[in-house]
Amino acid sequence: MYYGELVRLRALEMEDLDIILKYFNNLEIRQYLNNQIPMSRNAEQQWLERATKLDPWRDGAMTLAIEDKKAGQFLGTVSLFNISKQNKRAEFGIAIHNPENLGKGFGTDATLVMLWVAFHVLGLNSVYLVTLDMNKRGQRAYEKAGFRKAGVHRQGAFVNGAFQDFIVMDILKDEFFKSYPAGTVVGEP
Repeated sequence: MYYGELVRLRALEMEDLDIILKYFNNLEIRQYLNNQIPMSRNAEQQWLERATKLDPWRDGAMTLAIEDKKAGQFLGTVSLFNISKQNKRAEFGIAIHNPENLGKGFGTDATLVMLWVAFHVLGLNSVYLVTLDMNKRGQRAYEKAGFRKAGVHRQGAFVNGAFQDFIVMDILKDEFFKSYPAGTVVGEP
């Protein structure tokens, strides 16, 4: 497990399926994931079965569960995908599933911990993400974790009946290491 100040990241387990299904088909959450279509139990179970077996180097991806460190409550998932061994980079994604847990710092903390994994464990050089321009809360969390705006993909998504811009953000290992140099951690158990 990896620890932040508020969260711990752990391996996903099949036992997480029911809690994932409880909140993940909520349009308020799904609209920011570039997929507004609800997922069936069968589809979500297939995704979870695959996600529990991912190897970052073999599969080019890893997804971890986010838990509230104090309560032990499942909060969502955080991922690195499109991992490139050659270019030492990955794409970042996160979802706090229950809207009641938004705005409490869990997302920022989980982002910092996953960046620590990317740079300290996997040895990547850069991590980027793509988020909707309307996702201002997410952008604030990403900026707090050190991401910088790198560009715009104009009208790259169709959400709630309208085209939305994608914002591209990234962070480099050297930038992250200014706050978390080799030998440091984000949080304790």
